[in-house]
Amino acid sequence: MLSTKRMSKILGIVLLLAFMPLWVMAQTAVVKGSVSDADGPLMGATVKVKGTSNATITDLDGKYTISVSPGQTLEVSYIGYVSKDVKVGDKTTIDIIMEADGRLLSDVVVVGYGQMKRSDLTGSVVSVDDKAIKQSVPTSIDQVLQGRAAGVQIQANSGTPGGNSSIRIRGTNSINLTSQPIFVIDGVVIETSTSDDSSNPLAAINPNDIVSMDILKDASATAIYGSRASNGVIMVTTRRGQKGDAMVTYDGYVGWQNMPKHLDVLNLQEYAQHYNAIADAQIKNPSANFVRPDLLSEGTDWQDELFRNAFTTSHNVGISGGKEGISYAFSGGYLDQEGIALGSSFNRLTLRSNIDAQLKSWLKGGISFSMTSSKQKLGTDNNLIMNALRSQPSTAVYNADGGFDGPDDVWMPENPVAIALLRDNYNKKENFRLNTYLEATIIKGLTLKTEISADYNNQRYYYYEPDYQLGIKTNDIRTGKWTKTNSKYWSWRNILTYDTAIAEKHNINFMLGQEMSHSHWETQASTATGYLSNSATDPSAGDVTQSTGTGSQVNSSIFSYFGRLFYNFDDRYLLTATLRRDGSSKFGSDNKWGWFPAISFGWRVNQEDFMMGVDWVDDLKVRLGYGVTGNDLGSNLQSIELLSNSGSFWYN
Repeated sequence: MLSTKRMSKILGIVLLLAFMPLWVMAQTAVVKGSVSDADGPLMGATVKVKGTSNATITDLDGKYTISVSPGQTLEVSYIGYVSKDVKVGDKTTIDIIMEADGRLLSDVVVVGYGQMKRSDLTGSVVSVDDKAIKQSVPTSIDQVLQGRAAGVQIQANSGTPGGNSSIRIRGTNSINLTSQPIFVIDGVVIETSTSDDSSNPLAAINPNDIVSMDILKDASATAIYGSRASNGVIMVTTRRGQKGDAMVTYDGYVGWQNMPKHLDVLNLQEYAQHYNAIADAQIKNPSANFVRPDLLSEGTDWQDELFRNAFTTSHNVGISGGKEGISYAFSGGYLDQEGIALGSSFNRLTLRSNIDAQLKSWLKGGISFSMTSSKQKLGTDNNLIMNALRSQPSTAVYNADGGFDGPDDVWMPENPVAIALLRDNYNKKENFRLNTYLEATIIKGLTLKTEISADYNNQRYYYYEPDYQLGIKTNDIRTGKWTKTNSKYWSWRNILTYDTAIAEKHNINFMLGQEMSHSHWETQASTATGYLSNSATDPSAGDVTQSTGTGSQVNSSIFSYFGRLFYNFDDRYLLTATLRRDGSSKFGSDNKWGWFPAISFGWRVNQEDFMMGVDWVDDLKVRLGYGVTGNDLGSNLQSIELLSNSGSFWYN
């Protein structure tokens, strides 16, 4: 028989075992709540028990549920917002309101087929945000980059509004092919190389729609784009909707542009003195018009006549918002820009839409599209500007009967104002761009994204020069030309991404992708002379026996495989490795495929213990990278020896 003492001990153990689950349960509580910002719930915010691996993410309505113990702290984070720590205490419901952090937003950088924190970059990348757009009045996005991105040089090839620019990232990279970089706009690759200085593919994009531009400069950063990346890559991100009530924005301006400085040239009195000196040297015959230079006026200043105060106006309206798993952004813009030189102008109408939706808890999708229509008048070219500098100040713009005047010397140029206004010389362009995607979360950290992009351009060029009599200068031949060019581009990408963290110090991101793309370009041109009058200006109204027509079309395709591995240890040691294999139809059968590897390392020195006391260094990183890139931006069929017709005395 057990003693009373032993019985009491056994009873105590039994009671302890019986009530232990209740005690343990009392130490672990379930906390529920929501995460939101000033505009509404935040989906996908991370709610984590600080110091542990216990974490969850918010659902479509920004709600979460997590198990915690008394005294523990919840750590809430979301890209673009200031992280918050909240002590649990005895609370079972905790609602958290996040505050946007502009600095963190700018720290998210768009790289090839994904995003990274700026602190994690191991390649050379420089960014320009929308503040640069607000500080200027650019016509096209290449103007936004001027003087704002280290290592990027931009030079306008033409003074025509909407004209093309030469963009060089770290200098000229090719001897006989283009050195223009490629632009990737919301996933759509845009080639900016063109043989026409007045034509700029980037002018079809409204700068007000842009949130940021990230320029990938060195080979370790650009190799993910393989055979198209040797000249650099510029990633452009447009505005997308945010959760919250619909917000309407308007941005516009009205202004005037003018020539800030004119070149110093001879006025009429000075020209007369110069002419008389030449006549005294018996190089020219004396002129009765210049006997008394002191009695003459200053004559015609052709720079004042050709250049003007050019009116410019821009208006942009946007609507954005989102709720219940869907966000949207719509915008429309209108630009009307007169050229400083007579006969030149550019106007553009743009429409853009971005829609993102959480279709299922594991599936989201979106669609982006834009439409642009523009007209560019090219009445003034570099020859006319040079002619304005060379024209006689003794020649008037208009003669007594109201018609255009002209020079009295056959060696002098034609009236530049007359030529700028008499010619029909303009482009009309339409552009449609589309990008749509579906992204599925297979398991935590593992996503599969399929994306289809398309770009369509239609361009028509019109030119007509009438007959005219300008002083001693005469043109008896009426000339007309029409050119129509179409280009089509589509691509399909499939990207598998895995993102995970191990023991809070090892962060791994792995991306594997496949892409195929196809481009088609065709052009038709008609020219004619021998028009009966200036009232009908299309080539069909010209002399059929003097008309010509040409046309061509080109197709090209690229098939690619690519992958990237990123490893971050303790936010100090960084490694990025990429590999791409491209097959291009532009090359011969023995050289159709190419490998494009890259590897780069980064060391965040400021994260080391010996730097913790150094308060005069905000961030210090050492980078080392190597990469291989290619350039397939030349013409097709370069590997084939082609024959062409050439005229001779007897035959072609």
